[in-house]
Amino acid sequence: RATEAIDLLAGADGPIAASLRSQALELAGRRDEALRAASDAIAALDDPQASPEVRVAAVEALAVRARLEDQPAAHWHRMMDALGEARSRDRAYWPAVVAEARLLEEKDNPVEAATALLQALSMNPRSSEAWYLLGRFALARFDFDGARRASNALRRLWPGHPWADLLDAHSEIVQNDPDAAAARLDSLLSREPALHEALALRAAADAVRWDDAGASARLAALEAISPGDALGHFTVGRFLAVNRQYESAAEHLEEAIRRRPSWAAPRIELGLLEMQSGRDDRALAALREAARRDPFNKRSAFSLTLLEQMAGWKEFEGEHFVVRCAPGVDEVVASMMPEALDRMHRDVAGRFGHEPAQRTVIELMPDHRMFAVRITGMPWIHTMAACTGPVIALEVPREGAPEKHLGLFDWLEVLRHEYTHTVTLSQTRNRVPHWLTEAAAVSMETKPRAFDTCQMLAGALRAGELFDLDAINWAFVRPRRPIDRSLAYAQGHWMVEFMNERFGMDALPRLLARFFDGESERTAFRTALGVDRAEFHAAFLDWARERVREWGLSPTPSLDELTDRLRADDPEQREALERARDARLARVAQAVADEIGAPRRGGRTNLRGADWPAIRRTPMSIPDETLETWLNEFPDHPDLLELTIRRRMRDREQVDATTATLLEAYQAARPVDPAPHRMLARAALVSSDPSRAIPHLEALDALEERNNAFAIELAKLTRAAGDSSAALEHATKAVRIDPYNASLRELAAAISIEAGRLPVAREHVRALTKLEPDRPQHRVRLERIESMIESSDSPASAP
Repeated sequence: RATEAIDLLAGADGPIAASLRSQALELAGRRDEALRAASDAIAALDDPQASPEVRVAAVEALAVRARLEDQPAAHWHRMMDALGEARSRDRAYWPAVVAEARLLEEKDNPVEAATALLQALSMNPRSSEAWYLLGRFALARFDFDGARRASNALRRLWPGHPWADLLDAHSEIVQNDPDAAAARLDSLLSREPALHEALALRAAADAVRWDDAGASARLAALEAISPGDALGHFTVGRFLAVNRQYESAAEHLEEAIRRRPSWAAPRIELGLLEMQSGRDDRALAALREAARRDPFNKRSAFSLTLLEQMAGWKEFEGEHFVVRCAPGVDEVVASMMPEALDRMHRDVAGRFGHEPAQRTVIELMPDHRMFAVRITGMPWIHTMAACTGPVIALEVPREGAPEKHLGLFDWLEVLRHEYTHTVTLSQTRNRVPHWLTEAAAVSMETKPRAFDTCQMLAGALRAGELFDLDAINWAFVRPRRPIDRSLAYAQGHWMVEFMNERFGMDALPRLLARFFDGESERTAFRTALGVDRAEFHAAFLDWARERVREWGLSPTPSLDELTDRLRADDPEQREALERARDARLARVAQAVADEIGAPRRGGRTNLRGADWPAIRRTPMSIPDETLETWLNEFPDHPDLLELTIRRRMRDREQVDATTATLLEAYQAARPVDPAPHRMLARAALVSSDPSRAIPHLEALDALEERNNAFAIELAKLTRAAGDSSAALEHATKAVRIDPYNASLRELAAAISIEAGRLPVAREHVRALTKLEPDRPQHRVRLERIESMIESSDSPASAP
């Protein structure tokens, strides 16, 4: 309440009053008066006898001056030195520690700031500002539980604490629930109608739900109480940027800059926004200007350093993509990409009937740190790829220290997923519901659904734990259980499959088109599909039950029903079966948590591994003769076939003819389980005709994104069989997963020559000259291949 504060301070003297007056005048938009009051407070720093209270007040006034006009870097040191002096005079004076944390927050230095806040709370657990700042730090790294803990702490201090409502509303907007945020903020504003942060967040809530008139009204209310205010436009711009509304976000951030040219924060957000939208020249200009005004901000410093490094990167251009990488060895990955990506574009754009208006930029980041800075401005986020719309940042697939590299993966499969985001975000102006853009992206991946995913879906369906269309979005941003996010991805993909089958292949593009003008999901379903969301979900559940039966994961009768029959027939078996069943259920529950809930990393796959996943490696105390009787009665029962095979293989190393027949029957009864392919491939590879392993290895390889062992074996087998075209396809996948492997490049080059694909061979040999520059034979080979291409009568063709 700036005006009331100014009235109360009338006639009050001293540096503390002057500091408070400068803060109130700043809020009221009275810049010149605020600067004069700040100068009166700052003068107290020259007094060597100034108390800690006075020094902290002077630092706060100095911060007002820094916000209102350009300040040299020395003022940052002056503020930190003054706070250090205050703390040295009274080590228990916690406001100095909180003030230090506030300054560190402005510099995007959350680690040191959080350390200071925890120290302050150890001195005074009732410091509202310390809890509020901790909550803001948690939100900056999407730690919603941490933010909720902070707001709960504030409410313990005062049930109606406005800062608690600000934290919760901020969290709700980030988690894409602007309606809840708006309701919370309306209640707060009814009590505190002049609370600047509340008005700014209320404008942002309207902006991200496409209510431009509402956002303008809130900004006008803020302007009325604080003329020239920049906080409102900065807040709206920041949240619009999070929602990838780059053009409108830039307009608000530029307006904030116009209103307060010396404030670095809007320039930093604008620079990061422009990085994400692919306009690096604008990003560089904004970040350089931000660094000039605030050279201590870590986020802008990291981002500016990265952009300046990337200015010298090499570019490889295709029709629809520009691939950028650092000069040097990473070129062996980038050079493979444009033609493969252009072919992938035809698949994705054709599926959705939409092409982005500009070429998509693929940026190959050499390690975790650079990837994280590219996406967030800070060097601590770990994932292999991220799409911001027109730009996709991708770590190179590379083995190495876990703190530096994520390991091997098929970059083309990853980019199919990410580019689908680019297409659907462009198609909807970035207004597609979270679950649907993820579901669409998964639906464009080429690998089949994994068996553990099928089991997870079947188990959730059976337990009534599939998400409805409200809950599935929350599972992405606020998961309650370790498996919630994985289940949301899988179920979203499943719902898209249902949509394709029930409503036609054009149903998904029709639905996406409804979001372009901000139509709600409820209205879009009715308009595009002719059903409401509840009807869609009910029909999906019926369809899903039939799919689970087709997968062989809901056999009739169930194994439990059969064992119940055995109990009734033979009372002596009852106790043993019940003990076995309890043990089995406990093992399955633990295996689900271990195999589905835990994050997956790359690893070597080989055919000597366990044939049956741990999730189903559980004993059943069923007599052999009973099992045989049941199988004769139900010859296509997948559980009975599995148990029979497991018992036959318990004492055998090789698959005999009878077991092979059982495996084929089991494969037909439960087609989603790769175990029969693994066992039959192993048997074929040690037989007189290893080529019989090819179809089984192909089925196993289709499931692999991080492991090229099957692709390598397939390349060798198909090459030996004289199918050089298939061999090249498999070798290409093997190289995509491990592009820095020189021996794989040698194999791929040799197969390319045999297939008559000399330009492809040339690319692999060029890569070898970078991977092994000390081996002159690679340059000799390259010259020879180039000579062969020049003398060839047939036109060169890329793969």
